[in-house]
Amino acid sequence: MPNRIFFFSDIDDTLIQTKRKTDFSKSTIVGAYTKEGEENSFFYEGTKLFIDTLMDAKITFIPTTARNRESYNRTIFANDKRIKYVILNFGGVVLIDGKIDTYWQEHIGKSYSKIMAMEKLNTLLLEVLNHTNVKLIVKIIDNFYISIYNKFNLDNKSILSEIKELLEIFIKEQSDFYLYENDNSFAILPNFLNKKFAVKYLIDIHKPLLTLGAGDNSTDLDFMNLTSFKIVPQKVQIALS
Repeated sequence: MPNRIFFFSDIDDTLIQTKRKTDFSKSTIVGAYTKEGEENSFFYEGTKLFIDTLMDAKITFIPTTARNRESYNRTIFANDKRIKYVILNFGGVVLIDGKIDTYWQEHIGKSYSKIMAMEKLNTLLLEVLNHTNVKLIVKIIDNFYISIYNKFNLDNKSILSEIKELLEIFIKEQSDFYLYENDNSFAILPNFLNKKFAVKYLIDIHKPLLTLGAGDNSTDLDFMNLTSFKIVPQKVQIALS
């Protein structure tokens, strides 16, 4: 009989963090790699021990992340056979034993069709590119959402404010979308693309006796509020707000 305790957890800034954010005076373990195969995200040893202990106790650990499949495959979770379910792309993709859940895939596809999301995303993409003088990496990820990464002006708060103000103007004109913000990254997503819907989907199917939710971003609260207990790391957006 499968374990009836489900632990849904965000990955980045919750379990692992980039080299820039890692305190290397503490013992660390590599958690993810760049496309070039370089180490770029790290666990603290205690965090990795915590996750391993849960999985060894047969608690169902479910990575619940904004990462797409290519990016997720560069984390150490991707090769861990103890992980049965994965939620990717802000909830747009559910994997079961490494394979796409076709029922959920169909559901998401129908949701995009109803609001003609791709046409609107392409329009928004052009508007973002045409209305900012700041050098940004702007692209549509896997035909799911627009990603805006302030790669070249890290920690420049005035530029971040300028980008956010611009994006909020676009969002006000597009009721079918919302704005996600995380450090130097932003995303424009359709309202139905939210981790909480995929989390609810798995909870409704499996009806676990107990659920846990962990995250660092205020938008993670959407899915964490569906769980029995919330876990929040120190010094992250939720903890500081």
